[in-house]
Amino acid sequence: MGIIMSYKKLFQCIGLIACLNLLTACTVTDLDAEGNPIIPKDPNAVVSFADFTLSEVADQLWQPKVLPEATQAFTPWESIKSQLDAQQINTKQSFFVRLDGTIESVDLGKMKGVVKLKVGETDIDLQVGRIIKGNAIRDASQYVLFDDFKNQIRFAQISRELNNRAMAAIGEPDASWVGETASVIAAITIDQNVISDAVPIQITRGGK
Repeated sequence: MGIIMSYKKLFQCIGLIACLNLLTACTVTDLDAEGNPIIPKDPNAVVSFADFTLSEVADQLWQPKVLPEATQAFTPWESIKSQLDAQQINTKQSFFVRLDGTIESVDLGKMKGVVKLKVGETDIDLQVGRIIKGNAIRDASQYVLFDDFKNQIRFAQISRELNNRAMAAIGEPDASWVGETASVIAAITIDQNVISDAVPIQITRGGK
C-alpha cells in the first residue's frame, strides 16, 4: 500500500512539474480594446501593396527604389542605339537610359507636352505634359512587379503615379531651354525597333 502511495505521489509531482514548465514557456500576449490578442507582425513578411492607396505605393517605390535604379543602373544609350541600328529589339522592351544631347524644341500644350532632344543623329521626343502615355517607367523598373498588386487595374494605374513623380522632379520646361545641352535620365519603351514612349526622370541642363 505504501509503495502504491509513493508512486501516486511521484506521478503527482511529475505532473505538477510539467504544468509549471508549460506555464513558464508561455508568453503573455497583449490584448486590444476588444479583448482580442494582438499578434505581432512577422519582420520577415513581404510587404503587400493591397491595403495602400496608389499614391502611397508610389511613395514607397519612387524615392527608395525606382529613382536610384534609374540614375545608377541605366543602360548606356550607345548600347541601345547599336541594337536599334542592327534591328535587334523586335519585342516590346523598356529601359532606363542616359541621354546626352541638345534640346531642339519645347512644345507645351494644356495636357500634353514634348521636349525634343537630339542625341547624335537621333531625335527623341520626351513627354513632359500632364498626360503621359505608356508605361515606360513602370516596365523599366525591376521593383514594380505585377504580383505585388491585387489586380490588373491597379498595376496599370501605378504608371500614372510614377509619371507624376517624374514630372514633379523635372520642373516646367519653357522656351528658354531651347538650344541648351542636357543630360537626361529617362525611361524609354522600344517596340519593333522604334522608340514609342520616352519619359524624362531627371534633366540636367548644361547651358548654350
